Amino acid sequence: MKLSELDDTQLLILIKNGNELAFNQLYHIYWKRLFSYTLNILNDKGLAEDVVHEIFTNIWIKRETLNISSFENYLFVSAKNRSISLLRKVQFTELDDTIITSLTFAPEIDQTTNSSDLKYIIEHATKALPNRCRDIFYMSRFQHYTNLEIANYFKISQRTVENQLYLALKHLKTAINRSLVWLVTFYFFR
Repeated sequence: MKLSELDDTQLLILIKNGNELAFNQLYHIYWKRLFSYTLNILNDKGLAEDVVHEIFTNIWIKRETLNISSFENYLFVSAKNRSISLLRKVQFTELDDTIITSLTFAPEIDQTTNSSDLKYIIEHATKALPNRCRDIFYMSRFQHYTNLEIANYFKISQRTVENQLYLALKHLKTAINRSLVWLVTFYFFR
C-alpha cells in the first residue's frame, strides 16, 4: 500500500515508529493550509512559517509519546495557541515604540568609560545575539537602513524588524549596565 493511500491515523502510527516518509506525507498534506491559517492570525509570513515549523518539529521530536485522535484538529489548535502566544509576546504598544526609539546609553557611561571600552562592550554583547537579530541591529544602527528596507531585505514584516531591534537594544542595555557596574568599581576602587 502506498503512503498516499493511508489516512492520518495510519500515518501517525508509522511516524511513532520513526518513519520519515510518513512524516513527510503528513507535512505535505497539511503545511499549506496550516500556514494560511497561521498567516491569517499573525499577519506575518516569517512568524507564520516559524509557527508551522515549530509545530511539525515538535511532532517529530515527541512522535513516540504523542496520543492524537484527530491530527487535523491537533494541528490547527496548536497553530492557534502558538500564534496567540506569539502575538502576546511581540505585540507592541505606543509605549513600547517610544521605548525603542528612546533607548540610548546612559550618560554615566561616557563619564566612566573611554570609547574603546564601550566599543569592546558593544562588540562583545552583539556577538551573543542570534544571527538574524545581530544582522538587523547592524543594518539599522551602523549601516543606517530603515526598518522598511531591512524588512524588504529579509522578506519579513516591519513589526518583526522592530521586535528584533527592541530585543537587541534591550540585550545591549543590560550588557552595558552590567559592564558599567564592573567598570565603575574598577575605576573608582583601584
